[in-house]
Amino acid sequence: MSVFNKNSSFFLQLVIAIQINIHRMGTHTWSNCAIMNTDSFNFMQEIFNTVLKNSLDLFAYIDKNQKYQYVSNSYAQFYGHKAQSLINKSPQDIFESLTYEDKILPNLNKCLTSALPINYKSWVKPKGNNEESFLYITYLPHFSEEHQEVVGIIVIAKDVTKFKRAETLLAKSANTDALTNIPNRLFLTNKLNELSQNANRHTDRYAILFCDLDGFKSVNDKYGHAVGDRILSQVAQRLKHEIREEDIIARYGGDEFVILITDRASLVTINAIRNKIFSAISQPFQFSGDNINIGISIGSAIYPDHGTEPDDLLIKADAEMYSSKNS
Repeated sequence: MSVFNKNSSFFLQLVIAIQINIHRMGTHTWSNCAIMNTDSFNFMQEIFNTVLKNSLDLFAYIDKNQKYQYVSNSYAQFYGHKAQSLINKSPQDIFESLTYEDKILPNLNKCLTSALPINYKSWVKPKGNNEESFLYITYLPHFSEEHQEVVGIIVIAKDVTKFKRAETLLAKSANTDALTNIPNRLFLTNKLNELSQNANRHTDRYAILFCDLDGFKSVNDKYGHAVGDRILSQVAQRLKHEIREEDIIARYGGDEFVILITDRASLVTINAIRNKIFSAISQPFQFSGDNINIGISIGSAIYPDHGTEPDDLLIKADAEMYSSKNS
């Protein structure tokens, strides 16, 4: 008789293992085991049946040859199959190749060879389905004392796709400026901290362009904040169009924008981007037949020439921007 790994959940292993062994050996064989008397066994079987039939979690048992020997209805239905049709099939028959090769197979092998529970979370995609699902997945090794090896894996999975998508939306909203739909100050701060922590001051160079609109207050005063907001949105799109794909633009606040040149920053690169921005913003913004003209002042700072801390670089770029504005 098999004994379960002591580090994993005895209850969850027992739930599935009783179902498997009932299917393989019949109730009579189990009733002769010195685990519980017949009444207790029947009572526990009813409980386990109720758990497996009604739980939203996904349960399966895969033998050491990676063939399904048990599949709960919830598991089969989630992947668009009938439970019986999956018996003696492989996970490779269910999952799209990249999901199977990159996620399922490596973790199954790890569980089999280590004899330890494996927990991971991943987007998974079944065959014949364009929708991915995000699952919390646990593999529990079924260790046989008789054979002194892992003879199978109990699979327990929970679908948390809705929560993951909600989490992604919250993260995006927390890091995105609602008006212009570009990264906000929080995102920029985190990115600058990341760059400064990972940068090598001897070889890496990144730069900040601090941009402030000229004449924007007059636009708000004359046309109102609704038009001003539309101007800010268009400015953001024009700036975004003039930077490299690997660079970042963020709204810093009000009519201030910061451009982060993330790699290979040099005076040549900075001046080229600066000139493209001047040209883009100098083109009139049209609203209700009116041409609205604004300007832009830009200050720059380069890591590590002008500082190695994000705040120092922002202060330097901001000071240069105001000097340009007042000159």
